[in-house]
Amino acid sequence: MIDLAPVNFIFVALPCEARPLIKAWNLKKITQKQAFASYGNEFAVLTVSGIGKVAMAGAVAYTLAQYPDVAEPVMLNIGIAGHNRLPVGSCLLADRIADADSGRRFYPQLPFAAPCPTRGLTTFAQAAAEYCGDYLRDMEASAFYETAVKFSSSELIHCLKVVSDNSESPLANVTEDAVANWIGASLPVVEALLTRLAELANSQPKPDRKLYREALGRFHFTASNAAKLQAVLNRWRLVYGEPADLNRIDAKNAKDLLAQMEALLAEKQFYL
Repeated sequence: MIDLAPVNFIFVALPCEARPLIKAWNLKKITQKQAFASYGNEFAVLTVSGIGKVAMAGAVAYTLAQYPDVAEPVMLNIGIAGHNRLPVGSCLLADRIADADSGRRFYPQLPFAAPCPTRGLTTFAQAAAEYCGDYLRDMEASAFYETAVKFSSSELIHCLKVVSDNSESPLANVTEDAVANWIGASLPVVEALLTRLAELANSQPKPDRKLYREALGRFHFTASNAAKLQAVLNRWRLVYGEPADLNRIDAKNAKDLLAQMEALLAEKQFYL
């Protein structure tokens, strides 16, 4: 567990994607032993996952487990993506995310004016060899989103992509310096998005710290499950309009408590 309590968690796949963000925000390398390279300050933690869905899912879960007391954080995946025809350097926000392997689809909520154009985004296990359709393509976003929703509210979780290659300028032409320059040029959009997400986060009900401590006192929670508990308690208040009554949930352990609460939330939302 780390004492630093930031509100923004940024995830990138490549060190060259991280470089301009580290410089702009004066992030410092987190020196505690980490499974993934991480940089942070009181404003944000930035984690470099490595390429691919497995790496990204692991980075999100591991990073958030280090901050179990952070409730409803802003979570942003920033990185490069391909597109059939959009110019390289174009910055876009994903308004739907599909996983090419599993077929699963996710729909990020946009209850604010997006600071840039939006597009659909499809995640592939390998770099796509062909350029077709009017959608972005990457190798991490679906895993990022699917993991992130376990730790925060969906309206605070987004994927911002910069076009790195297209049918006229293929992936083989991309260099690390070019990626860093594209991300750096997109910083005004990144910061505008973070500002709007901060406003959105501040407008949401705050989690009940007493209820959170009560649950921690009942069962042994791993760091990962403690982070999930914060998100579940906040979703409960949003969906039911009142705090959860833990005495009415007959749970055997922390994992069972979370499972029962998530099942009740899913049932309630189904009938809304």
